[in-house]
Amino acid sequence: MKKKEVRRLFKQNPDFEAWVREDSSRVSAIRANPSTADELFKRWNARKNRGPIDFQGITEKTKRASEMLTNVQSIMEMMAEYNKKRMQ
Repeated sequence: MKKKEVRRLFKQNPDFEAWVREDSSRVSAIRANPSTADELFKRWNARKNRGPIDFQGITEKTKRASEMLTNVQSIMEMMAEYNKKRMQ
């Protein structure tokens, strides 16, 4: 990819250009080798197309994990009490 093509890519995708400018290492990589812009564009595009984060699903999974850990903790406490009584 040539510099002219990189400029055209930036012009067609201003969000991509903003993303590249966020990190100085990306800017220096493109300046050193303009053909890396194509690879960075593919990576950016893949991230962009993932879609929104499913907070509802994450919340449900967190609740289930919390309940499971609470159950395990109560079992561990019961076992500790049993062992304590046995030792006396």
